[in-house]
Amino acid sequence: MSLERKLKKNKNIISIILASFFSLLIFFSYETDYSKKAESYLVDLVGIFYYPQKWYKNILSVKEENIILSQKLVQFSLLNSKLENYKQENENLREMLNFKESYKYLSLLPANIVNNNFSLYAKSSIINVGKINQITNNLSVIDENGNLVGKTIRIGEKNSKIQLLSDNNFSVSVKVGKSIAQFKPTFGKYGILEGVLKTALIDKDDIIYTSGISEIYPSDIPIAKIVSFTKNNTNMFQKVDVEILVDLNNLYYVFVIQ
Repeated sequence: MSLERKLKKNKNIISIILASFFSLLIFFSYETDYSKKAESYLVDLVGIFYYPQKWYKNILSVKEENIILSQKLVQFSLLNSKLENYKQENENLREMLNFKESYKYLSLLPANIVNNNFSLYAKSSIINVGKINQITNNLSVIDENGNLVGKTIRIGEKNSKIQLLSDNNFSVSVKVGKSIAQFKPTFGKYGILEGVLKTALIDKDDIIYTSGISEIYPSDIPIAKIVSFTKNNTNMFQKVDVEILVDLNNLYYVFVIQ
């Protein structure tokens, strides 16, 4: 069907539409009470018509803002975790510095624990100092509280292996009263003192220190505290159980005594 025929067929509808349009145009061209009232109704109608669209846009905007706020919250949480970690490291390093200042008569080299090996029998750790730091075998290792940790046994260029005092093969001579005994680990954080004479005066919670007779360990390094002791009339030695002072499961910083 041609355009001309379509126009002829729908000319009445087109006439009505054009007449209505011009009538409204003329009606709103003059400010009368009726035109003002009609315009007010029309404004409300337009507002109602566009309300769903505006509501939907607001929902999308709020959703986008929530996503952005969630991302910022995650970023702030990560930043807070990092700051807390820095704070803890700073406190640990400050403690190490204070400890080193209080033991100026010893040459102390600070080191970090980079790996632990807590197998059934062997107990060892890797620290981040080695030959380039003048580390050699059989050097004493202590924590920031001055407690004995162990000794160096394998030395690399930049890292070293230390035997922990909880290792089954570890042993060190200690002072018990006026006599000398031998500390040996048993299991976990516990150990025993061998060779404590029955006449030795000891008590629960007494701190046991290195004797200093070894070329490896200087004297007066804290090792353990007494948790129990028993005497037997048929034995000249006491049975003494001790608890290791250093917390090997939460050890991050140490000092090597050079």
